[in-house]
Amino acid sequence: MIAYVQESSKLFDHNKLDSYFNGDNLPKNNTKAEISRHTKIIRLGKLLLPSIAALLIGLLILFPSLKTTNDEFSIDITLPKKGELEKLHIENTSFYITDRNNNVNNFTARNIDETSPGSKLIKLNQPDGVLPMSNGAWNNIKSPIGYYNQNTNVLTLQENVDMFYSDGMTAKTEELTYDFNAQKGWGTKEITSEGIFGSLRSQGFEFYAAKNLLIFTGKTYITIEEESLKDNNHE
Repeated sequence: MIAYVQESSKLFDHNKLDSYFNGDNLPKNNTKAEISRHTKIIRLGKLLLPSIAALLIGLLILFPSLKTTNDEFSIDITLPKKGELEKLHIENTSFYITDRNNNVNNFTARNIDETSPGSKLIKLNQPDGVLPMSNGAWNNIKSPIGYYNQNTNVLTLQENVDMFYSDGMTAKTEELTYDFNAQKGWGTKEITSEGIFGSLRSQGFEFYAAKNLLIFTGKTYITIEEESLKDNNHE
């Protein structure tokens, strides 16, 4: 946009305006102080008027583009659904679950959400935690989705559950349930495992934290590495 300034002889006379700024119309009997004050006002006016004019023209040029930008800018706000404000929701948090022997199980989650207002069933997004076993051993368990029932003190992990034991053994399955009161975990879906002994595939499993005991249930297939059968004293 270009701003035009149109001159009109009817509105003002340039000669009179210049004469005023030059001080030609000052009365001859003015004192030196009045003349000096008038001169300062004139100088200030000469400095400010061009700046004000340039600012106004600039605003006229920029205003259409500013208006266009404001029209194109929008904020997409999703209003909370009815009942969502009543649910528990926490992001990037750590939480602790205590078993019957006062062992503290430390977990983290990307976020936790109450499945329904007032319920004690908590949905966990990306839960990751450590279960202390006996004799200082531990089992790290994690999955994309999990649920923790505060009434029964039972944790269920689902979808690509990973387990890592402190002795170096790893295991994968689709579902794991752990009862903190009984200090017992189990799963009824296929589990695969790898360790220093070799690899294993089984139909299910059970493990007991207080005994540091892992049991594979159902049909179990074990592949033992040849190196693990050798006696180091006879190599």
